[in-house]
Amino acid sequence: MQKVINFSGGKTSAYMTITEYKEGDIVLFCDTGREHPKTYKFINDFEAHENIPITRIGYPGGFEKFLADRGNKTLPNRMRRMCTETLKVITARRYMVSIGHKNYENLIGFRYDEPKRVLGHKEKLKCVKTLFPLYDKKITKGQINEFWSSKAYNLEIPAILGNCTLCFMKGKNAIIAILREYPELADEWIADEEKNMKKGHTYFPIACF
Repeated sequence: MQKVINFSGGKTSAYMTITEYKEGDIVLFCDTGREHPKTYKFINDFEAHENIPITRIGYPGGFEKFLADRGNKTLPNRMRRMCTETLKVITARRYMVSIGHKNYENLIGFRYDEPKRVLGHKEKLKCVKTLFPLYDKKITKGQINEFWSSKAYNLEIPAILGNCTLCFMKGKNAIIAILREYPELADEWIADEEKNMKKGHTYFPIACF
């Protein structure tokens, strides 16, 4: 069965790719369009150093088009995580089907110290088998950091900036900490909320706290 390795652009998924990849596997990076510039640099460095090809895919038109296609009726938040579903899960599924793979194994980089993420996972498609190799091998964050400390390249941003720069899943305190150091990252997220504010939509509704 075809094996798909989910590469998020962070150190954990990169470690999983290095340790699990075999020729013929497909390594997918689903670009939300809201990643930090140094995430893209890390991906480029990874390909150059590891000689592992990464297939980069994304929602046509990016994050803004995703919101526009919804008619700007609402914004994703902790209670409505349709961005992850649409920009990553569905986008990856459409790509795999487009290249002729309806059935495949899907590797996700949840670690042994993230049991809630593994145990809380619900399989949505019978034709896709999700595997958590790092969890099964009892790999922790400390081991991941130790691995990267000896590499010739590394992710040049703190873990807090991984994935979408101001993703609501980071939590309020993390968002505040990021904006203290990188206030310029707020511009596109503010623009989204300004388009939706009259409708009462925000990335951080009170009910989420």
